[in-house]
Amino acid sequence: PKEPLILSAFNEVNKDNGFFTSTYEGKSVPKQLLMSSHRYLGLRKAEEANQVIVRRSTYQENPDIYLADLTFKTLTKASNLNPQQAGIKWGSVELVSYLANDGTPLQGLLFKPEGFDVTKKYPMMVYFYERNSETLHNYRAPAPSRSTINIPYFVSNDYLVFVPDIKYELGLPGPSAYDCIIPGVQAVIAKGGVDTENKIGR
Repeated sequence: PKEPLILSAFNEVNKDNGFFTSTYEGKSVPKQLLMSSHRYLGLRKAEEANQVIVRRSTYQENPDIYLADLTFKTLTKASNLNPQQAGIKWGSVELVSYLANDGTPLQGLLFKPEGFDVTKKYPMMVYFYERNSETLHNYRAPAPSRSTINIPYFVSNDYLVFVPDIKYELGLPGPSAYDCIIPGVQAVIAKGGVDTENKIGR
């Protein structure tokens, strides 16, 4: 109980992730050690030293292993787990904020092809399931799935992929989805670059 605690932190607005430190008694405000636009996972401390390993990812960066001490001031990359990605058009992702039909603030993820040009028109696929905006910095391997779409595959083939959050009302899954998805799609279309004649919904 006398040892310092390392707390995992997540910013629900901009989706930054990181670590704070505090004490077991919790008598003082936690102190920020690290917050950045990444996802951190797998934190492990050495038994006999103040050294840690942690994995860090973004949509574009495979969750490689990094080395640090307990201050987290410097992270040193210690692995290169996916070098074959260098030759692939991976694309990017951005957070989109909008309002549901009832005025509730919502967010969604817009995955864009590499070299996205807002003056061009891209077909857009819309995938939805509950809430996914908190996965902004998750790395997505191009693997087949029976329950979701392969986002890197479609983005690499010059599709836009939009993933809106849904706020469900008890007993009204269909109307809830409609009231959250349609305004999100309209917000993305208003940003430009969407071929409105070639949207695909799922």
